[in-house]
Amino acid sequence: MTEVRTFLISNDIGDEVSITNYGARIMQWYTKVEDEERNIVLGYSSVADYQQDPFYHGAIVGPYANRIANASIKIGGQTVELAANEGAHHLHGGPNSISDTLWSLVEQQDNSITLSCVLDDNHNGYPGPIHFNVTYLLSNDSELQIHISANVSQKTILGPTSHPYFNLAGDEQPAEKHLLHINADQYTEVDEKLLPTGNILPVDETRFDFRKPRALSNDNRDNIDNNFVLNQRDDWQGVLISPDKKLQLHVSSNYPGLQVYTGHHLAGKFYPKQGICLEPQFYPDSPNQDAFPFEFTTPEQPFSARIHYRLVKPTLNTEVSEEAVNLADIESSPDSTASSSSHE
Repeated sequence: MTEVRTFLISNDIGDEVSITNYGARIMQWYTKVEDEERNIVLGYSSVADYQQDPFYHGAIVGPYANRIANASIKIGGQTVELAANEGAHHLHGGPNSISDTLWSLVEQQDNSITLSCVLDDNHNGYPGPIHFNVTYLLSNDSELQIHISANVSQKTILGPTSHPYFNLAGDEQPAEKHLLHINADQYTEVDEKLLPTGNILPVDETRFDFRKPRALSNDNRDNIDNNFVLNQRDDWQGVLISPDKKLQLHVSSNYPGLQVYTGHHLAGKFYPKQGICLEPQFYPDSPNQDAFPFEFTTPEQPFSARIHYRLVKPTLNTEVSEEAVNLADIESSPDSTASSSSHE
């Protein structure tokens, strides 16, 4: 029987990432910022706390991340009912899904680890079985590369993602006044239950305009839990900048959307807005929205997603302000188009 375990991966420049096989979760990410060591990922001090965690801290969430309206989809013309776990709706794969599963160790090296798990057919309503693999690789330029893959026995919907809460000031500091820059001209409109209306709207002259970096405030105006429609012609998707301007987090992926969540519902051992999530993914409720990019996963088309989180530590000569962020150091992501089970 698989038991709860923790693993450590590291690189040659002092970064260390702790991962547990419970939900394949990122527990900590320590990095050196000048003479200071910072943990930039919110996490519990005890692995047991993750088993009571309602906020998906650091987890691989899915099979389908985000919300499915009325917990219902159509596959091959047939209605498939999913398990409802947010009122009448389906969130992050439903209850006791891959975020709360004990994953098995496949392989571990100094700077990488691969874990796997299997969801049985009809788990929370998903056609299966579904065989998941996730590999975490920590490069020597402080990039955490996450590759999620899955094979299926029958046609189903997949769209998992990584769900860490970032705080570049250090995990015990408030996350307010981080600067956020998003490469998106549009966002998907949602109703009061955070379900998409189907409308894709411009960010221009709205609170969702992060085309130039701006500081996140601590008031309700910047309570964000929304999907941004990424400009796929470019290879970077979002940048989070620490309040002291000493650390940047760059995110890229082969997904068409980026869910930004400012953590305003955090509670218990964490306080609201202590961490910020940048979650590459399909748009919410994409299987039910004809105008949203999505493709089913089949035995002939296995699922593959790549998510990269890279740290950049600007030199004293690098100008970083609320008006502009130096993006010259951003490397090209491995793909500017989606994988075989994704399309823009």
